Amino acid sequence: MGICCSSRAGGGRREELEAAEGWFPWKHDDFLLQEPQFAGVSMHTKQGWKGVNQDAMAACPDFAGRKGQIFCGVFDGHGPLGRDVARYVRDALPAKLSSSLALPPKTEEDAPSSDADLDSFDKSDSTSFSDTSDENRLLSSWRSAIVKAFEDVDEELSQHSGIDCICSGTTAVSVVRQGDHLIIANLGDSRAVLCARDSKDRPIPVQLTTDLKPDLPGEAERIMSCKGRVFAMEDEPDVPRLWLPDQDAPGLAMARAFGDFCLKNHGLICTPEVYHRKLTEKDDFLVLATDGIWDVLSNKEVVKIVSSAADRSKAAKQLVDKAVRAWRRKFPTSMVDDCAAVCLFLKPIVSSDDNSNTIIKPPNASTLSFTGSFRKAMGGGEAEEGPAVWRALEGVARVNSVVRLPRIGAVLSWRRRSVSLDQEDDVGQESSSKIA
Repeated sequence: MGICCSSRAGGGRREELEAAEGWFPWKHDDFLLQEPQFAGVSMHTKQGWKGVNQDAMAACPDFAGRKGQIFCGVFDGHGPLGRDVARYVRDALPAKLSSSLALPPKTEEDAPSSDADLDSFDKSDSTSFSDTSDENRLLSSWRSAIVKAFEDVDEELSQHSGIDCICSGTTAVSVVRQGDHLIIANLGDSRAVLCARDSKDRPIPVQLTTDLKPDLPGEAERIMSCKGRVFAMEDEPDVPRLWLPDQDAPGLAMARAFGDFCLKNHGLICTPEVYHRKLTEKDDFLVLATDGIWDVLSNKEVVKIVSSAADRSKAAKQLVDKAVRAWRRKFPTSMVDDCAAVCLFLKPIVSSDDNSNTIIKPPNASTLSFTGSFRKAMGGGEAEEGPAVWRALEGVARVNSVVRLPRIGAVLSWRRRSVSLDQEDDVGQESSSKIA
């Protein structure tokens, strides 16, 4: 599937793992690449003040066996086992999507002409697939594959015996770059922002996704039709949350997510919004980041920070560090949220030597996978991982996670209903609603 680790990372042990059936390198953080940048990607995460870092990231070049195609994603876990859910989705989602995209078309009629279909991708701006039902077959097949991959991963998560996902989950924002085309999938309140250049070469932010908050008209309508409730707490009037019909719990700050199965019958869904953008020569880089970044930095500030980085490989770290400082300045009484960012640069580095027009390509590498905090890729450094305890309720929250867990009775009741359904249908819990 075009997924392998760097030949310099891991030696013989790496070869043993590659030979193991079903091995997928995103699962092995000890095989991080020595170069912090590959294929124009910079990645960094930093633990907040709530306990263990629940953010996760992944990137893979030559995705789905297509040379030059790349996958990137960030995942923001929440709840008692949010870290486990984020890691699971980080591993399962790209593997599932890669497998489906690597399969050949079923019939010749289904096989698109690559040149024609790539041309038919042409759009000048980010557009939701849900608003363009007459898109070509290739575009439609991409959307179908992505939606199915998200829903299949959520279904598998509901049946996972090792992760209790009743009140734990994760958001996800991911991108696949195929030539001049970006296909973005968003689930929750993480965000993708593109940096384009104006006529004077100034960086201009272009937000490619919508933060799927519970109070968005379409989201709120679906939630209320499923008897879920949407309101903000008195001490967080600007943070609308999703609640159970008869309890002020769990208080989820997004309308779509993996996991959180106590809410899946009350309006929470795992169907992503899928977007497309045709790249132009004015497009510079893409930033995927969890809400720990966007809660304190504007789109304009983010593209300014990344575009001003002298070293591309350190761009994500500089962005995360600026976000942490902004948290301390803007919300001094709040706990700093976990922050994670992936910067995908869309153009090769051009040498500044006036006597040379040489294009300097990033170092050759394969797969990056960072979960939680990690030692600096260059020069070591101490790990930032904190104690494995969920402390999201200490202090003023300003978090995207559960505010309060449902009472034991509600949890046991959900389990009884779930077991009953499994016995009758042999199927797991599914989303209650999908995008038309």
